[in-house]
Amino acid sequence: MILRTFSSLAAAGLAEAVLSSLSLVVLVRATGAETSGRVIFAQSVASVCFLALDPRLDNTVQRYVPLEERRGGQGFALYRRLVRWDVGIRAAAAVLCCAGVATMWLLGLAGDELARMLVLAVAGRAALAANGAVRASFSLADRLHELGLLRLGCAVSAFALSAGGLLAGGPLAYLAGQALGAALAGLLVGALGTRALRARLAPAAPAAGGPLPTGLVSFTVKASGGTALAEVSESGILTVAGLLGGSTLVTVLKVASAPGRLYATMVMPVASMLYPRLARAAAAGQERTLARRDIARASVPLAAAGLLTAAVALPLIGEVLRMVYGREYALVGPVAGVLVAAACVKGLVCWSNVLPLALGRPGWRLAYLAGEGAALLGVLLLARWLSPAPLGTALCFAWGTLAAAVAGAAVWAALLRRISAAAVETTAERAAALASR
Repeated sequence: MILRTFSSLAAAGLAEAVLSSLSLVVLVRATGAETSGRVIFAQSVASVCFLALDPRLDNTVQRYVPLEERRGGQGFALYRRLVRWDVGIRAAAAVLCCAGVATMWLLGLAGDELARMLVLAVAGRAALAANGAVRASFSLADRLHELGLLRLGCAVSAFALSAGGLLAGGPLAYLAGQALGAALAGLLVGALGTRALRARLAPAAPAAGGPLPTGLVSFTVKASGGTALAEVSESGILTVAGLLGGSTLVTVLKVASAPGRLYATMVMPVASMLYPRLARAAAAGQERTLARRDIARASVPLAAAGLLTAAVALPLIGEVLRMVYGREYALVGPVAGVLVAAACVKGLVCWSNVLPLALGRPGWRLAYLAGEGAALLGVLLLARWLSPAPLGTALCFAWGTLAAAVAGAAVWAALLRRISAAAVETTAERAAALASR
């Protein structure tokens, strides 16, 4: 079961990463660095806009639905409530972002083409409902292997829609195809995931509009803030890069980071599989032992995978980029190689993205990601100052990213024991609260 789930999620992640890279290849080859840079910039701006506006309730679902189910059998009722909030807030955020784009266009701050690109990019970002609360239903229902298969099919459909749109109607149709693919994926994943969770939890009829679980709002704010800061590592960096160095720097960084993103996608199923196990253990008061045992088991293959990936990728990456993107991108090889090394280091502690959330300590993750985001933005500014040429800026930034990854891995290794100890305190507090009822 574990192997089947990992294989399904890994295949889905690989397909999403490969097809996303192929989509970028098609875009760059069909439109050139300047136009593709504008498209990437629009997508990055849309992502940054949603950093503060997207509720990201998937973490809240995985943390609190098991707790509510264990306490009173109302887990599914809470799930439905959170999904409604997720969809409503996303829709409101999309309207607000589009209003901002319209205001920029009316004031002459954005041309016609850029304004259309921004609106379509916002629509695509808002349609990523499959990344919200509904996706967590598969974890809670122990159906992650089915989610992997769904993601695989949705990735193929999204690529066909975006690439077909580009070839048929240019960059605007490319963005429209991405938005349509995301919307279809969200509807499909939401319907199937909700049905699976309903069967798993056998929900009782809830009292409408009942009180929220204690701590849910605080947890959601901190967890959402952490996820927003995590996204700064790509979307925010590309947006700032576009403002500092123009579309050429954006394209160089996007191309150079693609291999590292591919590796990160390959190891992400480890964190996805750990999260529901740790959340259920936390609900049962067994998080300390399970956290240490599962993380120890996961760390050995993660270390081996990182070493093997670095050994294979570093000598070949420049030639691969030349064959895929074109002769002029062979010079991006050194940048991509350093970013792959950084991804391998971060992959070793990929569990750090879910452990604090499962243990009900989102503040740990928020504090770390705030520091990491600030460090990466500072590295980009310093890289631009040290080497104004796009390639030089990208290379300096890559080395800074590797240094930040090494420091981050050391921090999480040192904090693991303390997080486990904090979980014991949380369990004791929870037991005392239940005993006093």
